[in-house]
Amino acid sequence: MRTRSVTVDATRARRAADQLDEYWHHLRSKDAELSGKYRVRMVASTAAIPGMPLSVSMTLSEAVSVYLKQKGHGRPVTFHRAAGRSCGFVIVVAGGKGLRAYFKKDANTFLDVLIKRGLSGSSMTRIIGTVRSATNFAASGMGVSFTYPLSGVYFDRQSGVQERETLPVQVIGKLQAECLRVDDELP
Repeated sequence: MRTRSVTVDATRARRAADQLDEYWHHLRSKDAELSGKYRVRMVASTAAIPGMPLSVSMTLSEAVSVYLKQKGHGRPVTFHRAAGRSCGFVIVVAGGKGLRAYFKKDANTFLDVLIKRGLSGSSMTRIIGTVRSATNFAASGMGVSFTYPLSGVYFDRQSGVQERETLPVQVIGKLQAECLRVDDELP
């Protein structure tokens, strides 16, 4: 440690060890398969700079932030959750890259993960539509044309979709009568 003092040497060694531990912790937590990892908000690495190429200046997590900031004003909390969760799935599967760095390979991998999770075709359509809305909105806000990687990728939209049965009129009548009898209106 380039010193003859034992205390200075020990202090420097402890500091170097702490820095190394912190670095290793960062690497371990970055690559770990964490439950609910898609819920973690990815920190934007750079701010979106108008006039710079989209691949350099805007990541998917930044695109979601722009989308929620501008389109999410006055919307319910579920709107914000759905956008964050849907784009978080893509970030976990394909990485938090610049928007133009996503390719069909990433799209196919993403679809495979959604299918393995057992999602129905309608749920996959909703997730893909949310990601498409966020990316297209952010790209158009930057004034850049952008080809969405998930466009043209085929998947069965009817897979796992169940037909909901309607209630018979008699059951609806009984339910209405019970509601009137209980008088469950809030004051």
